[in-house]
Amino acid sequence: MRQKIVVVALLLITAAYCWGLGWIAWGFVRAGSALGYGLALGIVILLGLTVWVTWREVLFGIGAGDLARRYEPPADADAEDPRAEFEAARTAVQVAGEQSGGEQGGGEQNDGAHHGGEQDWTAWFRLALAYDALRDRKGARMATRRAIDARRADARRTGAGRADGRGADGRRDGAGR
Repeated sequence: MRQKIVVVALLLITAAYCWGLGWIAWGFVRAGSALGYGLALGIVILLGLTVWVTWREVLFGIGAGDLARRYEPPADADAEDPRAEFEAARTAVQVAGEQSGGEQGGGEQNDGAHHGGEQDWTAWFRLALAYDALRDRKGARMATRRAIDARRADARRTGAGRADGRGADGRRDGAGR
């Protein structure tokens, strides 16, 4: 609950920031000169960028939270030794990638997010948790993004269990009525 309160507070702060930027941009437009219009355009671009980044981060948080609720650590997970857990998680991702087809055409490595199903997103999320335990935030975010993408691909492929809690027909209960 505390995290939700923090997110709402940050969204309110961002909304106040956007309102302030809009106010400043309107002041430049009211000035009526070419310089004023140019500065207003720059501020509107900054405003759009702010909204876009905030939206992406909120969606990332929702997706990561969904994965965290669904994730159950495997029996061989080692919470005591972060390095050993990282190696086991990395191996799990490689095995999931090999099971789903290994290499794709054109020499691109298959990350497993396209064909392997349940095991792939869990392997990527396990790797994200291992990166986080090693304090590698960049690696953890990248692996979490891969896990979210794999989960969405799996949900699209199976047509059930969408990330937003709706069924394949778009209804909350998935009943199709």
